[in-house]
Amino acid sequence: MQEKKIGNLGWKPSLSIIGAVGWLIFIIIWFAFYASDYSWEKNLAVFLLSILIVFFAIGGMWAIWSLRMIPKPGWEMFKISGFRWRVLTSIVLPFAAMIILIIWFWYYAEPYSVWQNIAVLLVILLAIGGILGAIWARWGMKHGNDMKKYENIGEEIGKKVEEAMKDKKEDD
Repeated sequence: MQEKKIGNLGWKPSLSIIGAVGWLIFIIIWFAFYASDYSWEKNLAVFLLSILIVFFAIGGMWAIWSLRMIPKPGWEMFKISGFRWRVLTSIVLPFAAMIILIIWFWYYAEPYSVWQNIAVLLVILLAIGGILGAIWARWGMKHGNDMKKYENIGEEIGKKVEEAMKDKKEDD
């Protein structure tokens, strides 16, 4: 596999800024004009849903880009037993938790007190953290020493991004 070049980041940084500012505008408008029609639980559900949508849009764009930038040693990590499904679980489980929280706060939270709703939130967060910690701890104990050769992959990609941005500045 040949060396991948970062190249021009193109519209991704600008789109990220537009997405973040657009989300802030939506939240301000929502809370200023529409929030009073709904209970705090439903407003929290709308807030969480808006975060999820923006994260899918902006995060998805960057995730696709970053997958293209993974060097050969990075792809070799996916061949290590159990790594792939753990990565997938680490992505899907938090999204599932967010969807569960959105459904909880929109449909079920209203008859319960604030403290009971905080308890539901904490239980879900602790369950996710416990599950992810458990699946990665066992894998880390088994393969931790093998990962030393992959430690510099992130630094290599970071240097490439810095060089690409520097080259872009010089071109402008």
